[in-house]
Amino acid sequence: MRDSYWALIITLLVIAPRIISESLFRFTSIRMIWVFRIIDVFDIVLQTLSLLVIVLYIYSRHIHGQNQGISMVYLFLATMLMGGHMMHFAANAIDMHFREVLNVDPETTLPTSAYTLIHFIDEYLSHIIMFTALILIFCLGAIIELQKSPKMLDMQDKVLIMISGFILGSGFGISAVEASIPIYILILVAICLIAILWYAKANNRSFFDHPFCLYVTIIYIMLMLSAIAYIAVFGFQSPRELIGSYLGRP
Repeated sequence: MRDSYWALIITLLVIAPRIISESLFRFTSIRMIWVFRIIDVFDIVLQTLSLLVIVLYIYSRHIHGQNQGISMVYLFLATMLMGGHMMHFAANAIDMHFREVLNVDPETTLPTSAYTLIHFIDEYLSHIIMFTALILIFCLGAIIELQKSPKMLDMQDKVLIMISGFILGSGFGISAVEASIPIYILILVAICLIAILWYAKANNRSFFDHPFCLYVTIIYIMLMLSAIAYIAVFGFQSPRELIGSYLGRP
């Protein structure tokens, strides 16, 4: 399959489940499957699938065949990504069960130490693990692709890759603010972007001849721009809380 098609598929797999679940089930009475919110089911099934596709795609296209050291680093990052995702799912499901199912505030209902632990795992530790792993996985794949022979991309491929990167990068930028660690994410992305730019210049490589590297570069740029633009307009208020305030919902 063409690299541009894969870029579009990855973007849709990451963005679509969240948009669908939030649109259909966030502000309706159809919320539960047994003790799980339907949004939680989307998280554990579809978002896990999207992350798995990203990990397997980058591995099969760029990591497979590399030396053992690179493969081990990639395996470690992939494990971090999936582990952080599961950690976030568990902590977030518990927190939101109190808020949206029991209709109580876990901060006042739970013992202080228990709430502090859940909040730290949900809002900070799991997000740090997930975003660090995902950003570094993209960076590693992009740099390794730059080591390979260039590909001739037609205008359709370039446009599709850039549009896909624009959408996913913008979504990641908003997610960075939602994740409560935007400054950390911005610094990490800036370091990775500089590393890719330096490597490309040092080896006389063009982004437009390396589709995945082009895709990652657009994602990084749009992540930084969208996160900075959001913070400049709305501050560090959570996008979910902001939307809820406009709709008159908690």
